[in-house]
Amino acid sequence: MSSELRQRKPPQPPDNDDSTDGGMSDGARDTDEPAPKPAAHSKGENKSSKVKKRLIFGSLLLVFLCCIIAAGHVWTLGLVLFAQVAMFRELVNVRYSYRKFKDVPLFRTSQWGWFFACLLYSYGNSFLSPDRRSLITSPVLLKCLPYVELLTLLMYSTMLMLTVLTLTKGYYKYQVGQLAWTIAIIVITVVQVHSFTANVLNGLFWFLFPVSLVICNDSMAYFCGMAYGRRFINKRFLELSPNKTWEGFIGGGFCTVLFAFATPVIYAQMPFLICPADELNPFSFDTLSLTCDTPKVFVPTAYKLTWLTNVMPGGAPTIELLPIQLHALSIGLFASVVAPFGGFFASGIKRAYKLDDFASIIPGHGGVFDRVDCQLITGLATQTYYATFIGPSAILSVKRVLQLAASLAADDQLQLYKQLGQSLKTQGLLR
Repeated sequence: MSSELRQRKPPQPPDNDDSTDGGMSDGARDTDEPAPKPAAHSKGENKSSKVKKRLIFGSLLLVFLCCIIAAGHVWTLGLVLFAQVAMFRELVNVRYSYRKFKDVPLFRTSQWGWFFACLLYSYGNSFLSPDRRSLITSPVLLKCLPYVELLTLLMYSTMLMLTVLTLTKGYYKYQVGQLAWTIAIIVITVVQVHSFTANVLNGLFWFLFPVSLVICNDSMAYFCGMAYGRRFINKRFLELSPNKTWEGFIGGGFCTVLFAFATPVIYAQMPFLICPADELNPFSFDTLSLTCDTPKVFVPTAYKLTWLTNVMPGGAPTIELLPIQLHALSIGLFASVVAPFGGFFASGIKRAYKLDDFASIIPGHGGVFDRVDCQLITGLATQTYYATFIGPSAILSVKRVLQLAASLAADDQLQLYKQLGQSLKTQGLLR
């Protein structure tokens, strides 16, 4: 009898799931050792202590961000990469199940494999164009760059086979649910953040500006909500976030639009912010001395207010503004109205899985995704707006054109020299 019991195989877990979250609630029911949830940063704290902690560590984060930006484009891209890895880790942990992690082979490996395959394609594809390739100074990277898509294909194919080979009887639905969750996270952490590379290379301004808008909106909405919450509009703003108020949303948005209009004047005084990247060298720390021909959007321009012609006795007045200030109004409005919904989306995930924060690595602020949930859509919107209304002509300079010419083959360079010389002779600028 005992021999028969020893030979009997343990029963397989049922391949079903009554939950609608792809297996998380099922994992919670049969998990002997549930995954630890991130610690809440606000429990047990009064309002003044919470505000003080947020201010202190928020200020430290802001100083750290400024130091990274001052270090240059490569270090800023490194910060973006770090944030992507941290966000992916926090989001995959949302649906983490210790027991199923042990029972399913290569559970974590497959998740991170898919992530790094997409990450490689995202960054590699960003530098395939000639103008981006000319920024790279490393001979090794230049030789490897043409093979990025091939290497990505090999990684993708490997992960596809690995995913199929590790499908385990009794866990099919759980594993497919985890794969769908992993793909959704990749869209959030890789596809959206792909635009940040272009923003950094177009000029550190295009990275810092949307980041500062979200910081302004988040901070002012918080303080306006604390100061005036439900004094004028008693109706709840959003069921998903009961602490959010209309006063906070409107006050934060108004302050953000004003901030967006005013701050480009300050940024325009710093050439290292408005100039595009001229090279990517992690060991070069002379970013602060970077200069270029001022992009047109940062050149003061006179605007005639024709709509005041019939109002003003002396005719339409003229004011001088930076074109970027007018563009900034649109980006600021987006950061005020749309960007907060990135935070509400994150709140929805936390409520679905009964989390206070995605992590507890930043006192008073939670995890990385808690801090950048609104940044992702704002950075994407900034890059899209730039490509649509400002265009690559804003970053062209003599130095950039020479870099592009240097990346051409010798015969092409000679042909470019002849055609350019002929064009200058035709214009009478060269004999």
